[in-house]
Amino acid sequence: MREPFEQQAFDTPACYVDGYKAARALDPDLADRYIRYTTLGDPLADRAVEQLAAIVEPHHVHRAIAQTVDHHHDPPKDTPEALRELIESSAVVPDWFDPEIAMKATRAFLRNSDMVLGGLVGGAIVEGFSTLISKSFRIRSRIILNGVRRLKQNTLQLTEQFMPGGLEPGGDAWKLSLRIRLVHAQARMLLKQSDEWDAPEHGMPLSAAHMLLGAAAFSGRLMHHVARLGGDFSQEEKDAYVHVWRYTGLVMGIPEAIMFHDHASACRVFQIAATCEPPPDDDAIIMANSIVNSAPILLGFKETKERREMAAFIYQVSRELIGNDLADSFRFPKSRFVKQVPLLFLRNRAEKAALKLLPRLFANRSIKRFDALLDASDLGEIEHSYALPTTLHDEDSRDW
Repeated sequence: MREPFEQQAFDTPACYVDGYKAARALDPDLADRYIRYTTLGDPLADRAVEQLAAIVEPHHVHRAIAQTVDHHHDPPKDTPEALRELIESSAVVPDWFDPEIAMKATRAFLRNSDMVLGGLVGGAIVEGFSTLISKSFRIRSRIILNGVRRLKQNTLQLTEQFMPGGLEPGGDAWKLSLRIRLVHAQARMLLKQSDEWDAPEHGMPLSAAHMLLGAAAFSGRLMHHVARLGGDFSQEEKDAYVHVWRYTGLVMGIPEAIMFHDHASACRVFQIAATCEPPPDDDAIIMANSIVNSAPILLGFKETKERREMAAFIYQVSRELIGNDLADSFRFPKSRFVKQVPLLFLRNRAEKAALKLLPRLFANRSIKRFDALLDASDLGEIEHSYALPTTLHDEDSRDW
């Protein structure tokens, strides 16, 4: 059941004024909710990182968080109170979450994993960076190096949350979602303390609204891109996919008051949220191009020529998925004569038809596809670290 939306007055960040007006013409209630949360962060996680910074040495942060996460049912007695509250609240599984529905999403995800990855990289992530989210990342990031890491983190989260038991308290996806939540909170604290962030203009860095937009982009909106690439999610499976993301979003700190609940509402949230956002600026251009140029490295292309050829292909696919207007605003290369998305659709659908006739080939293809997904999401030892960034600019931070 949704929490009641608080109707108290709030100041609209200056950069949102025009988009907010346009969004209110489409859906005033949802637009109001979105803009209200552009000024709010994640109170539980924000208190946790502030308390950790005050009482725990940076080189002990990993241990403090890991001990609490690993013993979420009975945290150590010396656990900082705010961290204990965060972990305990995140271990409460909502009544509406249904593991059987989640399993339907798992089967559909594994059947379409290569198209999910393609839609994520060429569509959903790039569209996400058309928004003010890009400013938070650009201020903090070593662009290309962190672009590869960010893609790996997104791919790892997608993979883990659709594994059976992954989202159960103590599961790998649950732990990863909590880690991402704490990293966002730490980055939010560093950005708020910085002269580089203009709160009256831009609202809260990595706001609750932006967490919602990201979850909507990676769930409902992503299903649109997957379908265009030849994916075969049924409507029931699309709703199941969003069902899993709804739970993931809550673990990551998105308030229930603004959370979507099915495929249609996730798509609606993305539409209204994107309308509220200001037009892409230089930060968006930098981050969108970073993602496209990082993708070939993620996919294992090591030689310069191969990377450039694959980047050109991804630019074309991305342009077709996100549309010429947004692609032009990102300064993506002009469209080629031969369209790639229709060809990918036909190839993927033909392959699916052939695999149904040859079940053994289907099994081998599924294993290879899953192995490729694991390779693309391999973060090495850093996957298991709960260390947090220690400085605003990532290149000056302790390893995390």
